[in-house]
Amino acid sequence: MAIRLPAGLLRTVLRILLKPFLGPPFSIGFQRFWVRLVSSANPVSRAASTSTLEIEGMSAVRAWPRSSEASRAVLYLHGGAYCIGSWQTYRGLITHLAVEADAVVYSPNYRLAPEHPHPAALEDAMLAYRWLLDQGIRPGQIALAGDSAGAGLALATAVAVRDSGLPLPASIVLLSPGVDLSGDYPSMRQNARKDPMIRPSWFHLCASLYLGGRAPDDPACSPLFANHERLPPILIHVGTDEVLFDDSTRLAERCREAGVDVTLKVFEGMWHEFQIHAGLLKESDEAAAEIGEFLQSHFADAARHAR
Repeated sequence: MAIRLPAGLLRTVLRILLKPFLGPPFSIGFQRFWVRLVSSANPVSRAASTSTLEIEGMSAVRAWPRSSEASRAVLYLHGGAYCIGSWQTYRGLITHLAVEADAVVYSPNYRLAPEHPHPAALEDAMLAYRWLLDQGIRPGQIALAGDSAGAGLALATAVAVRDSGLPLPASIVLLSPGVDLSGDYPSMRQNARKDPMIRPSWFHLCASLYLGGRAPDDPACSPLFANHERLPPILIHVGTDEVLFDDSTRLAERCREAGVDVTLKVFEGMWHEFQIHAGLLKESDEAAAEIGEFLQSHFADAARHAR
């Protein structure tokens, strides 16, 4: 029987074991180690299988539901402010999404700053998307997804895919997206104490390391400012208590203005990336199920239109 934790208890655990260790005086190397260690408490789905592989030289994981021979693919780009994180950190959520979406989820370890500032992450994400197409997977049976910085990267990748003339995926899922690296908006200040995950000072440090001297409103780095026309349907999840809350609301508004089919789901009292606790938190399980329904619906729509 699965163990469920009260949201308040999990929030306290994160506030004690995670938030203080993100940022100085702790090095990026230590943060990578610590986040991977703490995240190991997030359970994998017993209904999923996983295997490791390489995607264009990147270490990657593949997760799929044991109960079916899924042919649809989700390219999942992990969060971590472009400086930390890996598929190992998000393995639990990746397996739950595979089951809920009835799809094979691929997640590569793209290059990170400060060793590899922009455009390294975007180049790697594009390589991974092209790799999926090269495997013979139809674009209408591919979705892009990510959380936090990975959600910003997923959106930037979709824009780059469109602008390069490649066929677009069926849909995009953005969890607690970070799409404006300036961090200059009210929720960054108002929710600084509420959010048990992110300190604004850490956000600004990692953003500067990723930007590598570029302007924070460069659309390739901060896709809030990109042209969103002709993008596929987008699902955005955000909690009311996160410092990046305004990123989601502003992005949804700009996408609607561009004619994009966008769904914004706001979770009252939830924090940044709460979805990663699928298997531990009831609200996270509900979010994962909703994501799965969204992905399956748009995979089915694309298949009908391809006939």
